[in-house]
Order: sequence, then structure tokens, then C-alpha cells
Amino acid sequence: MIFFAMKQRVAILDALGRHWRWMLLAVSLLGMLALVRSTPYGPGLVNDSATYIEGAANLIAGRGFVRLSGGGEVKPITHFPPLFSMLLAALGLLGMDLVAAAHLLVTLLFGAGIFLVGLCIYRISRAWPFALLGALLLAVSDVHLGVYAMALSEPLFLALMLGAYLLLAQYANEAKVRWLVWSGLLLSLAALTRYAGAALYVSAVLGLWLMGRQGKRPIAVLKEWGWLAAGGLPLPLLWLIYQQSASQGALGNRLVAWHPVPFSSLFEALKNLLTWAAPDALLATTPLWGRLLSGLALLVLPGLLAWLVWAAWRRKHSPAPALAWLLALHVPLYLAFIAASLSLFDASTPLDDRLLSVVYLPEMVLFAAGLAWLWKIGVGRRTPLRAVVAAGALALALFSLWDGVSAVQQLSTQGLGFTHEGYRESPAVPLIRDLPPITLYSNKPGAVYLLTGRNAYVTLTPVDPVTGLARPEFAVDLDEMQTQVRGGSALLVLFGLRGSSDAEEAALFEALSAGLPLAADFGNVTVFGVLP
Repeated sequence: MIFFAMKQRVAILDALGRHWRWMLLAVSLLGMLALVRSTPYGPGLVNDSATYIEGAANLIAGRGFVRLSGGGEVKPITHFPPLFSMLLAALGLLGMDLVAAAHLLVTLLFGAGIFLVGLCIYRISRAWPFALLGALLLAVSDVHLGVYAMALSEPLFLALMLGAYLLLAQYANEAKVRWLVWSGLLLSLAALTRYAGAALYVSAVLGLWLMGRQGKRPIAVLKEWGWLAAGGLPLPLLWLIYQQSASQGALGNRLVAWHPVPFSSLFEALKNLLTWAAPDALLATTPLWGRLLSGLALLVLPGLLAWLVWAAWRRKHSPAPALAWLLALHVPLYLAFIAASLSLFDASTPLDDRLLSVVYLPEMVLFAAGLAWLWKIGVGRRTPLRAVVAAGALALALFSLWDGVSAVQQLSTQGLGFTHEGYRESPAVPLIRDLPPITLYSNKPGAVYLLTGRNAYVTLTPVDPVTGLARPEFAVDLDEMQTQVRGGSALLVLFGLRGSSDAEEAALFEALSAGLPLAADFGNVTVFGVLP
């Protein structure tokens, strides 16, 4: 009887194993459903969303990848690569509203990301239950639901990144040149989605060298790099040439200047490297778990580096899976790239979940593959290792599901960013939309464009957030704007500054609105000037 029961269990597992990809697809659909439920008012919209959507609208209109300033001047978009806007424009040509197109695209990319995460885990571990576990962790992740709920380019970048690494790992297994070329093409598309795609090239090149079979001649490695470059460099080089000419030599519309990212910010980011695994319900009742998780997060980077050194030393006898190599390399290299970018190009970029999601996904894959490895080494042993792994995996899945349900409920309440109910239903929206032609200034020109379809000049701040340096021209520009507003040729529209608890925002509100007539006050939106 026991023997029959064991045979029956094995048969069931074998049957499930043959169809695990269909189960993975079901998990992907579950994640897409959770995302749709999280965004009943459409995707979250921020200033970056406005640039992508306006760029797509101008592509459709035949103006090129540009935006319009408050006076209607055409400005080339060089701070953002064009691929995300190009895909939105393609959907727009089919008759879709561009915000709805962004919602559809991001939802499909969430499903693709979940499927690719499961596929990556399986390629490393050959253990389909853990592939499904990792996919489920992403599908119900409160952190990633928050990232994917926004109309931004990260979902596209993450899908291209995982796809490129999968193809590169396929080359390591088969040594067929076509996988190198296709991987390079996906890398180029990733670079045309986010400039951080440059870090993926470093991971790919270094990964090819480290994964090389024993005795491979240097000329063979150079040939591999050449084929990777053949697929990966032409498109980014064309964009770089255009971008340099359009921005008059500024890289990504950013000038190189040294403004080192504070160590406290880097330390905080490293402490949050496991935030995707944080069980919010448990942390709320037992803060000790939060401190423990932060301590473990600080070990992620040195742990991965130690594993890479160990795997390189052991590769003669038991080479690590190529995909594990690439994902482990990616984490420190991407973090180094971000630190360099913040220190040289843009000090204003926050080290938040949006930026760190490019690290979270490889961590998630390696974590699930590591659980599969622990499960396998527990075969035939009397230690309770398998029971511990199973209990840990089950607890993580249940806590993640709990957090995911809470996140869906929270995200779906009032809308995100500029789709928040307070902005979406503000009387300021029809007021601004129905104005006759007039110059507009705003601290959030993206909100003005997305909510009303009108363009506005951005109000300057005393300190340039990109460089962290004081703007010497601030007083002159402020006086010019206020003169126009007082004279009735312009209006100043401020979002969320009045009554702010942030001292800098409160001071900015006072500086911008000083001496200006109040035209309308809607609480979260205030309009200064003389209404026509």
C-alpha cells in the first residue's frame, strides 16, 4: 500500500512537471489580474510618464521624439531613450488612447516579467516547483506591484534584461553565434529603454569572459565580444549620435559634474536590498524582523562577490550555471553603475524601489534557485533540511500573498500620482483646460499636460536638483515669471506645495507666489495670476 501510494505521488509529480509551464502562465495571468485590480483608474502617472506619453503623441503627429514647452517651442527629448515612447506610439496608431496604451503595455510586461523570472529559475535549478515559487513571489510582490503600477519604462527594461541574460546563457550552453547576436540586440533595446542599460553590457562582456570554457584562447573571447557588439551596438550608437547633436554635447541632457552620492544614501539602499522579501504584516508586529532583514540585506553584496570568487575558482571541476553567473555579476555591477551615475550625472535620482527593482529581480531568481539547491542537497539525509526549506518557502509565499492583497487594496483606493482622486477630480483641471491661449508655469508641468493636455514651463528651484548646486539665475528668472503673471500674460499653477510639511517645499511656495494675486485655490492645486 505504501509502495503504491509512493508510485502514485511520483506519477502526479511527473504529470505536473510536464505541464509546469502552463502553471507558470497561470501565475503570470494572476499577476496581471492583480495589477489591473491595483489600477482601476489607469496607471500611475508622474512627470516622467508625461515625457514618455508626450513623446509618443509627437511621434504620432510627425514631429519626432520631442516635447513642447510652455510657449510651444519644440524641444528634443534626450534625457529619456525613445523605445518606450515608440511602443506607445505604435499602440496609439492603432487608435488607442496613449494612457490606456501605457496601462495595457505595462500589464503585459508584468506578465512577461513573471514568466521570465520563472523560466530563469528553472534554467538555473531545473526545479519547476521553485520556478513557480519565484514567479508567485513576483506576481504578488507589494514592492513590484507598486513599481509596475506606474506608466514608466522599468517594466520594459526588466523584461529585456532577463531576456538578454537568458539568451546569453543559452550561448554558453550551445556556443551558437546566433544567441550572441540576439542577446546583443536585446541589450541594445534595453539601452534604448533606460540609459542604465549600459551596465548590462558590462555584465555580458565580463560574463562571457568568466564563463569561458577552460583553455579557450583569447582570440575566441574577442570573437564572442565582436558578435555581441554586432547585435548590441548599432542602434545605441545611432541614438547616441542623434542625442549628442540634439543636446549639444550633454550626455543624456546631463552635464558631467562631481556630486558624490552621500554614503548614508548608499548604506540605506544596501539595507533595503531585501525589501521585496519583507513580510509587512510580521514587521508591523515584530520590529526585530526588520532589523534582522536589514542585517541580512547588508550581506547580499559581499555574499554574491564571495560566491563569484568561489565559483570562478571551482569552474574547472563544477562550473556554475551560466545564468547564475550573469545575474550574480549584474547585482554589484548595476549598483556600481548607479552610484557612478548619481555622482557624475544626476544627483536628483532617488534610490527607491523603482531604481532598485533592477536588482530585486535577479535577487529573487537567485534566492529561489538557492532554495532549490538546498532542497536537492537534502535528498537522502536525516537532517531536517528539506523540512526547513519547505517551511521557509511556504511562509514566504503566504506572507507575500498577504502583502500582495493588502497592496492591491491600497493601490486601488484613489489612484496613483497624477491619477490620484485629488488631482483627477480637482476643479482646477477644467479651469486650466478651458483657458484661452495663455502662458502657463508650474512646478509639475507633467501634471498640467496629462490632466489638461496643455503645456507649461517648469518653475525653477533655487538649487539645481541634478547637480545640487545653487542656480545663480534663479532670482532673475523668478522676477521675469512673476512680472508676466502680475501683468496677466501668464498663470502660475502649483501642485501640492501650499501647506506642505516639508520646509523646502513650503519655502519654495512662498518664493514662487510672493506678491502674486491668487486666482483660484483648490487646496492641492493653487492658481496665481489674473484669469482671462
